[in-house]
Amino acid sequence: MKWRIKLLSFFYLASIGIILPFLPLLFQSRGLTNGQIGMLMAIGPLVSMLVQSPWGYLSDRLRTVKKVVMFQIMMAFLLSFLLFSLDSFYLLLPAAFLFFAFAWPPLPLIDCLTLAIAREKGGSFGSYRLWGSLGFAVTALVAGSVLAVVGIERVDRIYQGLLLLALLFAALAQDAPQAAQPVGFDQLKKLVTRKEVLLFLLLIALLNTTNKVNDAFMGIFMRGIGGSEADVGLAWTIGPLSEVPVFAFSFLFLVRFNELTLLALAAAIYSLRWFLFSITTDPALVTAIQVMHGLSFGLFYVSAVSYIGKIVPQHLRASGQGLLSTFSGGVAGIMGSLLGGYIMDGFGARFLYTSCSILALVSVVAFLVLSQSQARKTAQVGDSP
Repeated sequence: MKWRIKLLSFFYLASIGIILPFLPLLFQSRGLTNGQIGMLMAIGPLVSMLVQSPWGYLSDRLRTVKKVVMFQIMMAFLLSFLLFSLDSFYLLLPAAFLFFAFAWPPLPLIDCLTLAIAREKGGSFGSYRLWGSLGFAVTALVAGSVLAVVGIERVDRIYQGLLLLALLFAALAQDAPQAAQPVGFDQLKKLVTRKEVLLFLLLIALLNTTNKVNDAFMGIFMRGIGGSEADVGLAWTIGPLSEVPVFAFSFLFLVRFNELTLLALAAAIYSLRWFLFSITTDPALVTAIQVMHGLSFGLFYVSAVSYIGKIVPQHLRASGQGLLSTFSGGVAGIMGSLLGGYIMDGFGARFLYTSCSILALVSVVAFLVLSQSQARKTAQVGDSP
């Protein structure tokens, strides 16, 4: 059973390894401006913000994660034919809305499946999740080289093939065991309005906005300093590959440090990474700096998933992961794509990455303050009679 969920993660993240690096380049090749590309890429996070929590709630309500994931992947496959056939910005807007409503939401539910299987079969969450990073990295590398030869217009065939493989392994994967306690909408509402949960999610969105800026515009940034599709693919490969050792040994970090401290460390690494991008004019240096992605994103991801798993009830686990994705992908993605596009057009890449570096520094302080606050609360509970 372990290899099935690992291969599901591998092929689903491989499909994302096509969309994130190369969809902006496809839009650019069809004559869209950076602002228009930013708006289209912001639709994914916007839709994610709107539908991610309902998808998680539906999964908890129906008491099945696997079948919901299969339905999402199947619909993303069908709607991709519409998305890739259009070149008009105004037609792409509704098509992208429909497509992203199904293409983006599977990840937190796959994480939910992974957490359940890791608990049942043994092993850390990171030891499973690293297969997704490998899928993303291998695809970005191979696709970058292939597309440099055959042209960016062929990106649709690669994406659709990967989705079919993801659907196959979703069908073979074991479903997550469901709690006997029924889930009602009032429980989800109480979860969202808990101060501890809401503050954490807002800080996650703040930090991940900087990462979403890079997701949307690193390819265009590299093109602007002389990079090719192959250079973009290599940069996107190095980043996820650097996640693998972090995910593999993430349990060592989580045993020694609390999640909020690790998030502060991730934010500090992000800040340095974006600053280095802001002063770089060589595509090869961008690729080298991408090695920092492993510690920045890897620590961010495992710490966020672990922390949200601790502060939400077990029977709301899919809803909790959905909320995390809503803020880290939806809210952050909208801010990153929309603001990033207009800042890129108006002030250039250097100003954009400098702004991201400053925002990440603010996140360092915020997570450290929250960590100290949680430590004081824990100490007070321990001292109470």
